Amino acid sequence: MSNEFYDVITVGSNTIDAFVYTDKSESISIKTLDSEIKFISYPLGSKLKVNELDFYTGGGGTNTAVCLARLGLKTAYIGKIGNDLNSNTILEELKAEGVDFLGIISSSQSQKTGYSIILDSIERNRTILTYRGANDFLESGDINFEKLQTKWFHLSAMIQKSFKTLEKIAAYARNRKIKISFNPNNYLCGKGKDYLKEASPIS
Repeated sequence: MSNEFYDVITVGSNTIDAFVYTDKSESISIKTLDSEIKFISYPLGSKLKVNELDFYTGGGGTNTAVCLARLGLKTAYIGKIGNDLNSNTILEELKAEGVDFLGIISSSQSQKTGYSIILDSIERNRTILTYRGANDFLESGDINFEKLQTKWFHLSAMIQKSFKTLEKIAAYARNRKIKISFNPNNYLCGKGKDYLKEASPIS
């Protein structure tokens, strides 16, 4: 059976996002001579009522894949997810959206599916608590490179072991004249262009 040929393969993170809304939060500010920092505050030791609670799938890799699939492009996604109930939710949604999963389910019980808790302030500004989990442990040996037949790779922010894998995918693409787009986050950009060059469209 021949491998599928894709318009785009995305590489990046996947998460379950929990949006938490409560009217019991407060905003406080700490001022110095040079700056002002605002914080979301909750009473210490309290049990607070949550007014709204919503769950969605998220992550730079899966979000982009779904958006491109909805535009009519044949799309696949590469990432690492945990072996848990949350991974089932992500895989089912990818399938429903017509996105092929070319990644891997972790065999380690300590590598759970990525999870984010989004806390809303009274001004509707958000603070996000993020557990990256299995997202940081994608290795090149987890990927069947023979299946990576595509016109484009879209690379989103990955760190730790997964960033090294991102570099290898970029090298694979450049060697085969496959086009690359790269969307690093603020953390990666802060490391400078020399750190990012191997994962960039032009090395």
